[in-house]
Amino acid sequence: MFIERTRRDMWGRWFAGAYDELGIDVKLTRLGSEPTVLGTSVMALKTSSSARVVKIFGANLPASLKPADISLGKGVTISKVVSATPDLVTVEVDVAADAPLGPRDLTVAGSVDPAAVVIFDKVDGIKVLPQAGMARVGGAVFPKGYEQFEAIAFSNGPDGKPDTKDDWTLGIIDAKWSIEEYTATFGDDDLQFVGAIDPASGLFTPNLDGPNTKRSGNRNNIGDVWAVAVLAPDAALGTTKPLRARAHLLVTVPVYMNWFAQ
Repeated sequence: MFIERTRRDMWGRWFAGAYDELGIDVKLTRLGSEPTVLGTSVMALKTSSSARVVKIFGANLPASLKPADISLGKGVTISKVVSATPDLVTVEVDVAADAPLGPRDLTVAGSVDPAAVVIFDKVDGIKVLPQAGMARVGGAVFPKGYEQFEAIAFSNGPDGKPDTKDDWTLGIIDAKWSIEEYTATFGDDDLQFVGAIDPASGLFTPNLDGPNTKRSGNRNNIGDVWAVAVLAPDAALGTTKPLRARAHLLVTVPVYMNWFAQ
């Protein structure tokens, strides 16, 4: 964790047990007595949508909030406060068809979360993160090393061009996952031996550590493949055709020895 000079914020990454490859990015904020908005359950809201349920996370939030106390800017209406507690406020949101596109600050009872939500009209593309992943075979003698992939939706932003600085990240989306051969040599057969990816979650589970007598040359179950995500057409996201993205996955040997500082 890294501590900012103001000593109000800490940020970094937390890992899940012994699996150092699995974790989440976190940010901690020192709380006072004033209302504080920490984030929302969604990263983006589509134009021409109504009654979208949005959860607002925070601390010291007033229990008597009214729709007028919450704002996401022009074209976005807080139609109803469903429930309110000091830590969680649930609201229903309507977004007009002509709502200006782009990031919006969220204001709740005077507390502001900058660029909390992006207003978009359609998903222009998706990306797979990490773009270069690594897993390690194991399970027989050494522990497996997993790799978690995520599909992120993007809007091209004001310039209408992909992969430029003004692109807007719209958050994680549900995609269908598969792996494909990363052809590096003639007769490459890595796809058959390296492992499998969960089609719903994007979690890659590597195969057993080898050697594998069923593989040519009695080799280990290592190799290169593509992790592929496909987003089906979805009117709620403004997509009319499937969107596809992929990332390179290297499945390599186990960690034979770990050195830990004492």
